[in-house]
Amino acid sequence: MMRKLSRGVAAILAGLVLAALATEAFFRIIDATPLRWVLPLPQISLYGPDFATGYRHRTSISGMWLTEHRNFIRTSNLGLRDRDRVLAHGAGPRAVIIGNSIIEAVQVSESQTSSAVAETILAHERPGAEVVNLGLSGAKPAVDVARLQSQGLALSPDLAIVVLDVEDFTTSAPIDDGEFTGYRPDANGVFHLSYGFRNSSGYRFRTSRAGRIFYWLLDHSEVARIINARKNVGIFAELSPPAAAAAAAGTTKCSAASLDPYVALFIKGQPADMRGVFDAFVRDLAAIQRDKKLPIIVATRAVEAGCPFLADKRSAVIGAIRAQIEGAGLQYLDLDGRIVAAVGVGHEPELYGFGANLGAGHLNVAGNRVYGEIFADVIAHALPPQRPSGH
Repeated sequence: MMRKLSRGVAAILAGLVLAALATEAFFRIIDATPLRWVLPLPQISLYGPDFATGYRHRTSISGMWLTEHRNFIRTSNLGLRDRDRVLAHGAGPRAVIIGNSIIEAVQVSESQTSSAVAETILAHERPGAEVVNLGLSGAKPAVDVARLQSQGLALSPDLAIVVLDVEDFTTSAPIDDGEFTGYRPDANGVFHLSYGFRNSSGYRFRTSRAGRIFYWLLDHSEVARIINARKNVGIFAELSPPAAAAAAAGTTKCSAASLDPYVALFIKGQPADMRGVFDAFVRDLAAIQRDKKLPIIVATRAVEAGCPFLADKRSAVIGAIRAQIEGAGLQYLDLDGRIVAAVGVGHEPELYGFGANLGAGHLNVAGNRVYGEIFADVIAHALPPQRPSGH
């Protein structure tokens, strides 16, 4: 009886191993040929643990990104969504751009990202100029600050642009430090960077020997990536109804109340905890600028600029944001305003999305180009004048 049961178990295990090997071989063939652009395959796992921010891009990995727009991705030798470059500062000026997935831009090739576009433009006027992409998907204000303190300063930049999505202050996400760096209040209610994620079981696993084996498997096994992807989305994800919020996306654009949360936050100081986070964000960037002698530009986005009937309300919001940022000694850029000035009212949606989803989602090639042109212009005007040759 036991022998028969053992043979049955062995047959099942052998079948599973053969199925795994066949699956591995099938997806390896797809991944190594042009079929990867049309057939299903597991998505690259870009992110690993980071002591300063909780997560970051892993170094020199490559694979297909499938979400929103299929694209081949390779992280740099420095573990950035960027081209390979040396850590040491070269002869030309170097700027870093920090932000969330809008700056990271995994939906387009590396040379088409806004940072790369800005670098190409600047290099024509200033040979050797560098613009380093420090964009990171999901980065909240605390992660932006921590990323500048760690990866940003390590690059010895001459200028930093921090792209701030003001929508982050309309949720409680900036104060959550369970998975990545957040802002938490002290006993006096003053917010400071907090790293609670370092005590989580997930972070301890990812930084352990078992975690290193796990990431090795993700880099070398198609089956491991399939299992990990399924774990992340849920075993029965397809059976769940689509989120209602997704269908309603964009319906509040240009509505009379669309700027009310920003009026409450930046003008009236409510809710108090989110205003405290914004104050801490500005305070921390000002401290970095002062201590490291690093000029910093804060560029805000997601404050709708294409609604003429909201112009007065928007002007008041932008004025309040500008006053606090510039009052702290930082420079300010109204990114939405610059975008509308560049493409015209009503044309902003053309910068987002791909194919049938044009108008929604992340920056497409055209959108990254517009952002890159704006960044190049801002950086050129913020850098010290170029010395004449021979001096």
